[in-house]
Amino acid sequence: MKKIKKNAQSLIEYGLILALVAVIAVVVLGKFGKTITGVGNNTSNSVNQVSGNAMINYCTSINCTGFSNGTCTGCP
Repeated sequence: MKKIKKNAQSLIEYGLILALVAVIAVVVLGKFGKTITGVGNNTSNSVNQVSGNAMINYCTSINCTGFSNGTCTGCP
């Protein structure tokens, strides 16, 4: 009987810890959500710009005149 009571107590404690972690996560996301979103957007924009520049440089290196819609244009 004591084993069951101890297991139930442990389960309740884990549940309370999980609830506390959930509340902290909601508070942190509420407070820093816009900042986190801004960092993600800036990172995404930077990656897109770098990859676009890389494709333009690649097209130039193989003697194409441009880059449009994901492909090199004006290639010999």
